[in-house]
Amino acid sequence: MTRKNHTKTLAVSGIMAALIFVFTALVHIPVPGNTSGAYMNIGDSVIYCSGMLVGAPWAAAASGIGSMLADILLGGGIYIPATLVIKALMGLVCALLMKKAGLPKFILACVLGGAIMVAGYGIFEWVAFGWTYAVGTLVFNLIQWAAGVAVAVALYYPVNRTKGLLI
Repeated sequence: MTRKNHTKTLAVSGIMAALIFVFTALVHIPVPGNTSGAYMNIGDSVIYCSGMLVGAPWAAAASGIGSMLADILLGGGIYIPATLVIKALMGLVCALLMKKAGLPKFILACVLGGAIMVAGYGIFEWVAFGWTYAVGTLVFNLIQWAAGVAVAVALYYPVNRTKGLLI
């Protein structure tokens, strides 16, 4: 990668981290009946798009950092380290799967990224809060997964068109 392309990719990755933060922090719904700070959001849709735009490992960094900053702002407390790891893994897997463009690959990457989120938070909540809590939040994680995929698919064509302009 040339220095010019490296700088562009770094700049776009920073913008993606900021967008992930904004979509997560501004459009969030606290999970009913919990005191842990868990919430649903549509920031995952931007994570999926970052995988398409900047690739790995840039998407992983943008995804983890943007999501973690939202947790810090929203008082996610105990979720902060888990969010950094889970969301970075989502961004990394999505970027690796999207090396070859196309809507079917994008949808597959989004679905697998969402599965990582549901499984990651399920395991984390089971360890941190117990099995009952993890099962209780499963429905909300599934809703977030579906909403994130739906919004990302709606954004696919506009984001894909801008890819050539940005990178």
